Amino acid sequence: MTGSRASFARTAIAVMSLTLILAAGCGDDSSDPTYPDQPQPEIGLWFLGVWGTGPDDVYVVGQPGLIYHWDGTSWTRQESGTTVALTDVWGDGDGTIYVTGHDGVILRKQGGGGWAAMDTGTEADFFSIGTFDGVIHACGRTDNLPTLRLLGGSGWAAAATEIYQRDNEQTVLDTLYLDSDEDPEEVIESLTVIGEYGVAGADGVILMEDPETDWQLRRILGGREWITAGTSKDRVSGNFLATDGGRLFQLRQVEGEGLSWIERFSPAIDATIYGCYTGNADTLWAVTNDGRISRVDPPYNGAQILYDDGLVLFDIWGSSGTDLYAVGIEGRVLHFTEVDGEYQWVHEELPLPETKRHADVVFDKFGRPLD
Repeated sequence: MTGSRASFARTAIAVMSLTLILAAGCGDDSSDPTYPDQPQPEIGLWFLGVWGTGPDDVYVVGQPGLIYHWDGTSWTRQESGTTVALTDVWGDGDGTIYVTGHDGVILRKQGGGGWAAMDTGTEADFFSIGTFDGVIHACGRTDNLPTLRLLGGSGWAAAATEIYQRDNEQTVLDTLYLDSDEDPEEVIESLTVIGEYGVAGADGVILMEDPETDWQLRRILGGREWITAGTSKDRVSGNFLATDGGRLFQLRQVEGEGLSWIERFSPAIDATIYGCYTGNADTLWAVTNDGRISRVDPPYNGAQILYDDGLVLFDIWGSSGTDLYAVGIEGRVLHFTEVDGEYQWVHEELPLPETKRHADVVFDKFGRPLD
């Protein structure tokens, strides 16, 4: 802004300021003027995570602060006590269920009780929760730095921050750090996925168990793509990672090299993979930002598109290959189930709140806007 337009703007601001000062000084009330709260932009309704223990015990979570449960008969909304985006849901196998969210939110539900907020000691945006090396971890990002917390007893603590890079002879080449006291740009922008055998994140980074210390850094893709999804099993071959470049990687035991991530089905799916799930036979299902649900079977030579509606899907989970749930924007929950003797994807009817279901701008759970 230059010239007379700038002068006019400054004059207008000065007049407005003077008017406010005079108004504040008039009348019996000498307090500062007050202004009504402005309405906040309406938040779109979408689901970001799905998980369950079986066909009659399924949870979906999302924004704003949404938790729904399927008991085999009906969907019910459960009170979360928050309005932040809830990003992931997972259970420890002993009846305790966890939900992660933005602004440092981790919720816990034990037995038949309700959801209770846990003290995480951080305001980080959490993206994933699960077990690594037998310990429950949650990961995410705060101020463009990676966040990794571990659960000890009933409290969350910061995980180790030192990371080691080694050569093929296991000689330490460099020591890196997750915290801001050292140079974080040399490590990673965000941690996004917790798995049984590692913690993955931005720029193709995977943190895995180090033979002598806490973490060893490995990379896939040459550090160019975010790892946006993963699915994890106790067995090595049941662990997959997926990227926003549409690539799939499977963990394998390679003779002479230990555990390695092997790319499957190349070229890529050509979309951002936001969620994936694998069954007992290592068949993989994946959902993408363009509304596709794809199935990839061993030996992973190609993908079969099972569903495609063009609307963003964020996660997928199943109790079996014939009982699958996929979730996404506009409050969508898709259920792959048998109808009249035929298996198909059905839109589940949930008691959704009266709110705008499709925002003008859609963000993924990492806070990144979608095109």
